[in-house]
Amino acid sequence: MKKNKLLSSIPNDKLLHFFYGSIISFISVFFIGIQGLWITVVIASLKEILYDGIMNKGTVDFYDFVFTCIPCLMYLILL
Repeated sequence: MKKNKLLSSIPNDKLLHFFYGSIISFISVFFIGIQGLWITVVIASLKEILYDGIMNKGTVDFYDFVFTCIPCLMYLILL
């Protein structure tokens, strides 16, 4: 029961960042190897800084970056 409340309390935006981060991480690890995880970190930081911060003149959300990079940590633990 506590797990359902925890998962339902995570905003959909953060779950989408996790989803796309896992896709980018999988593709980069598949084609490049373990060093390909840096691609996910670079894409996540560029998205937050350039797209959200400069182009949309919005605010850069650190937690969006974190949720995009969490799959990298999962791959590092598995590999």
